[in-house]
Amino acid sequence: MRQRRLLAYGALGATLATLLVGVTPATAQPTPAPSAPSAPTVGDAEPTRRLTLFTGDRVTVRGREVTVAPRDGVHFVRLQRDRADYVIPSDAIPLLRADRLDERLFNVTALLEFGFDELSYLPLVVSDATAVRGLDTGRELEAVDGFATRVPLADLAKTWQTTRTSLTRGKVWADGVRQSKLETSVPMTGAPAAWAAGYDGTGVKVAVLDSGIDDSHPDLAGKVVARRNFVPEIETALDLNGHGTHVSSTIVGSGAASGGRYRGVAPGATLLDGKVCWNAEGRGNCSDSAILAAMQWAAESGATIVNMSLGGQDAVGVDPLEQAVNDLTAEYGTLFVVAAGNYNGWQFRVGSPSTADAALSVANVDRAGELNWSSLRGPRIGDYGVKPDIGGPGTEITAARSPSALGHLPTGSYFAATGTSMAAPHVAGAAALLTQAHPDWKATQLKEALMATAAPNLAYDVFAQGAGFVDVDKALRQPVTVSPASLSLGVLEWPHTEAPTARTMTYHNRGDRPVTLDLALDGTAPPGLLTLSATTLTVPAGGDATVQVTVDERASTSYGLYSGRLVATAGDVTLRTPFSVYHEEPAAGLTIDAIGRDGGAPATVLVELVNPDPQNYASHTFYTSSASLRVPLNSSWRLSAYIEEADGTVSLLTDNRLVAGTDRKVVLDARKARPLDITVPDRRARAQDASVMVLRGGDRLVTYAGVTGDLDKILTADVGPTDLPGVTTQVHAVFQGPARRDSAPDVYQLGWRIRGSFVTGLVRHVSREDLATVQAEYAQNATGVAAWRINGSPDPDSGGGGLMLTSQLPAVATPGRRTEYYNGDVPWLTDVQEETVDGGLLILNLATTEPVTYRPGRRYVERWNGTALNTTLIPQNGGSPAVARQGDSIQAALTGYTDGAGHVGLPYSMTNHRFTLHQGDRLVGEHTYLYGSWQVAPEPTTYRMRYAFDLPEPYRLSRRLETEWTFTTSAAQQGALPLTSIGFRPALALDNSVRAGSRLTVPLTFAQQATAGRVTSATVSVSFDDGRTWTAAPTAEKHGTYTATVRHPRDSSGFVSLRATAVDSAGNTVTTTVYRAYQVR
Repeated sequence: MRQRRLLAYGALGATLATLLVGVTPATAQPTPAPSAPSAPTVGDAEPTRRLTLFTGDRVTVRGREVTVAPRDGVHFVRLQRDRADYVIPSDAIPLLRADRLDERLFNVTALLEFGFDELSYLPLVVSDATAVRGLDTGRELEAVDGFATRVPLADLAKTWQTTRTSLTRGKVWADGVRQSKLETSVPMTGAPAAWAAGYDGTGVKVAVLDSGIDDSHPDLAGKVVARRNFVPEIETALDLNGHGTHVSSTIVGSGAASGGRYRGVAPGATLLDGKVCWNAEGRGNCSDSAILAAMQWAAESGATIVNMSLGGQDAVGVDPLEQAVNDLTAEYGTLFVVAAGNYNGWQFRVGSPSTADAALSVANVDRAGELNWSSLRGPRIGDYGVKPDIGGPGTEITAARSPSALGHLPTGSYFAATGTSMAAPHVAGAAALLTQAHPDWKATQLKEALMATAAPNLAYDVFAQGAGFVDVDKALRQPVTVSPASLSLGVLEWPHTEAPTARTMTYHNRGDRPVTLDLALDGTAPPGLLTLSATTLTVPAGGDATVQVTVDERASTSYGLYSGRLVATAGDVTLRTPFSVYHEEPAAGLTIDAIGRDGGAPATVLVELVNPDPQNYASHTFYTSSASLRVPLNSSWRLSAYIEEADGTVSLLTDNRLVAGTDRKVVLDARKARPLDITVPDRRARAQDASVMVLRGGDRLVTYAGVTGDLDKILTADVGPTDLPGVTTQVHAVFQGPARRDSAPDVYQLGWRIRGSFVTGLVRHVSREDLATVQAEYAQNATGVAAWRINGSPDPDSGGGGLMLTSQLPAVATPGRRTEYYNGDVPWLTDVQEETVDGGLLILNLATTEPVTYRPGRRYVERWNGTALNTTLIPQNGGSPAVARQGDSIQAALTGYTDGAGHVGLPYSMTNHRFTLHQGDRLVGEHTYLYGSWQVAPEPTTYRMRYAFDLPEPYRLSRRLETEWTFTTSAAQQGALPLTSIGFRPALALDNSVRAGSRLTVPLTFAQQATAGRVTSATVSVSFDDGRTWTAAPTAEKHGTYTATVRHPRDSSGFVSLRATAVDSAGNTVTTTVYRAYQVR
C-alpha cells in the first residue's frame, strides 16, 4: 500500500501537468526540470488574473508577478515549489500542520490552471460530512464520506473564520480540475483472435467517465444502457467536446460508419455514460467532485470496468480520487482503467488517479511498439512504485467523432487523436473481452492476467511501459496467472542494516495439467540485492505454487533506483511481473529544530527545504517545530523557515547553502533575527505593507522564499554562508501619509536589492534626497471605480528571470491624483488594475513593458488610463512580430490595447473579443480572443483582418474598439505582415472629458510592423451618436505628423466616437474605431 514518505531523493512533489492537450493529436513538448522563466521584455504583456483563496485573501497574478492584498494581523509566506507559486496565509499554517487542508488551496499556479479565477465561487470537497460548520452541503460524495460545495467568493472570509476554529477532523480539499485530453490499433491488442474465439465483450458493462457519449453516431447506436450527467452547469448530456465519444468507440464501437474498419476492441459490450467533463476551448475539464460521484455511481450500477481517460498532477500521499479507486475496487471488484497522463518524459510525472494502487495505469505506445514521447513515466512519487502498469495503442488513433461536438474537431464521422486517453480504452476493451471469458473474475484477477501476459519493449524500463504492451489473446489462452501483478518494493533505507525480507509470489494454474516454470529476475538490480527461493516451480493443475523474492539490502554496495521483471516461462507460457526498488545511497540524517524568540517551541512554523540540483531536485515543507529526514550524503540544500510568535512577530531565516556532509542538527533560532528598520522623511506616514524575498538562482534551479505583512513585525536572519553567487535579497516597503483634501494620501514605494546573501535585519533611513517624486494621475472611464497600483522589481541579473517581488499600493478613487515617492535603488515594472467599490476586479489592466528607474531628485508625471484606448501591434515576447506569415498560415497574437501614455494592457476577461480574417466576402476563420491562426493561399492574395473588443458595464468610455487591416500577402512574403496601428492622443481632463463648445486637437500616432510602408494619408471622422452617423473631421499633416480637429457643439453632451483610416505607400490600409472615446460635459 502506498504510504506518505519523507524521503529526500528525487522530485517528491509533482510539477503541474495535464493529462491530454484536448482531443486533437498532442502538440505539447516535453517539460524539463523546473527552470527560471525568461526575463520580461518589450511586448511581454500578460493578462492579469485574480484569485480569492479559501481564506478570503485576494491574489493578483500577471506573468511571474504574484501579489497578495494585505490583511490585518496576517502575514503571507511565499514559496516556489516544483515551478508552482504558493501563497500561504499565516493563520492557515496550523490546519496545514494538522493535515486538515489541501495544500492546493494555496497553490496559485494550480488554482489558475483549474480556472478558478474565472469563477464567482470556490469549489471545495470536504472529506467528512460533519467536518466544517456552516457550509452548504452540495453533492454528496459517498466515496470520501463527504460532499462537494461551492462557497461564494464574497463569503470566503467569513467561512474561513468558521473553518479555522471548527475543523478538527476530516479535510477540506480544492475541488480540482482534471483534464481529458482504429484501423491498426485494435489488432495490435490481440482482439481479432479473441473475436475468433467467440469473445466480443457481450454481457459486460463498461463505464466511461468522460465528456459524455453521443450515441447518435452509428458506431455507438444502442450501446449506452445508462447515463448520468454529473456536470450541473451543463444541462445537456451531449458530448460537446468529443473526447468521450472517441474513447467509447475505441472500446465498443461497431464500425458501422466505416464498414467495420474502425471497430472497437469489445464491440459486444455495453456502456454506462458518466458525464464528468465539460468543453473548455477544446479541452475537457473534469472536476474532482464530479469524478468521485460518477465513480461511485458506476461501481454501484454494475460496471465491471471503468475507463477514466483523465487525470491531473500527482503528489506524495493518497488523494481523494486515488482513495476512491482503492476503496471502490475493494468493495465492488470494479477495475478502474486510467490514463497515465501526457506531456513529458521526466520521471515522477505519472498522473493521478492512475497512481492508485488498484488502478490499471496505461501508457501510450505507437504502432511500431515504441513509447510515445508524450506518455508520462514513473516511478510513482514518494515510494518509487511501479507505474504505469501496462501499455496500449494511443498514437494517431482513429475513432468516432461526436456529431454534437463543437467546431474544434475536424468534420466527418471519425478523427484521429493521440494520448494516453486513447491508450486506456484499448486496455479497457481488452479487460471486457477477458471478463466475458471469466465472468467471475474481479478487478485484481483481470489486472493480474493482463499485466502478466503483456509484451514489453526491452528498449524501455518498467517506468515507461509497466509490464509491457497489452496482449488480450495471450491473456485468454494462457492458463497460468501470478499475484501480485507487480512488486513495488519501496525504499531500502541507509545504513542498510535491516535483516532480509521476503515477498511471496503466487502462481495459479487453472489448466488441467501441471506447469513447471523456469524463474529468473531480469533487470538492473545488482547481484544479491534480490534473490529467488527457487529457479523452477511446478504449479499443479487447478492449484497454486509460491516462490519467495528476498530483498537483502546488506548484500550490495551499489545504490540507486532499480527495476526489472520477474520472468516465468514454460514452453509458450510466459508471465512477467515488473518490480522496482530503491537502494538508498549513503545518507546523512538531518534534524531541523525551530526555536521561538522566547526560547521555546513556536506555535506556528513553516520550514521549506529544497535541493536545487536539476538531476536530484527535491523539496519538502514542514509545519512542525522539529523534523527529521535523510538526505543524500554531501548534498546541498536551500533552507527557509517562517517562525511566528503569539504576538504576530514573524522571523524569516534562511540558509542558502546547507551541505549535508554528515549527520547534523540544524537549529533555526528566531532570536538571531533582526528587524527591518525602515523610515521615510514624513514621520506621519505609516507603514502599510512590507515584503522580503530571497531568490536563489545561479547555475542551479531557481527557487525563492519570502514573507509579506506588517513591517514592524518582520524580522530576518541569514544563518548560512554569505557571498553566494546567484543569491539576491529583495526588500519592499510601502508607507502612506496622512489624508489630503486635494488628492489621495501620499505614498512611498521603497525597494532594495542585496547580492550574495539574505539579510539579518536591514536598516534604511530614507531622506528626501534619496527619493524621486512621481505625480501619478489615474484617469476615469468607469464610475465607482478605484485604481490599484502594483509595483514589481525585476532583476534579470539574479538568475530569476521574470520572478520579482511585488507590492500593492493603497487604492485611489478615479479620477484621482496622488504624489508617489520612489527611491532609485531598483527598477520598477508597474501594473494598474481597476476595481469596483464592492471589490470586483474589472477587465482592464494597464502595465509598463520595460522597467523604469526613478532617479532621486527628479520629478515625473504619469497618467494612467488617459485618452481613448487603442489597439496595438507591440511585438510578442522574444521580439516576434504581433502578426506574421509562417509558411501558408497567418499567426497573430495582439498585446491588447494601449492608453494615451503607451501603457499596454491585456483584458482580464477572455471574453468580448472577435478576431476574423476574410478574403473578399469569404470568412477564412474566426477566433474569440487576441490570438488567431488562419491558413492562407500561397499566391498573392488580399485579405481583410478585423479585431474587435467590447468593454461591459460599468465602463462608459472606449466601450468598443474595432481595427480592420487590408493587406496583400503571398508565400514569398514570410515574417511580419505590413500592418499599421493608429492611436488617438487628445489632451483630456482627468475624467477623460472636454467642455461643450470646445475645440479639441487629436494627434494621431502610428505603430508599424517592419514591413509596413510609410503612411501616405490619414483621415479622421467623428460621431456624436455612438456611430450611427459620422462626420469628417479636418485633418492636417506636417512633417509626417497627422492631427485632426474636433469641434464640440455648445449644446452637446454625451460621448464622442472617433474613427481614423490610414494608407501606407504599398496601398495597405488600416481603420480604427473607438466608440465613446471620451465624454463631453
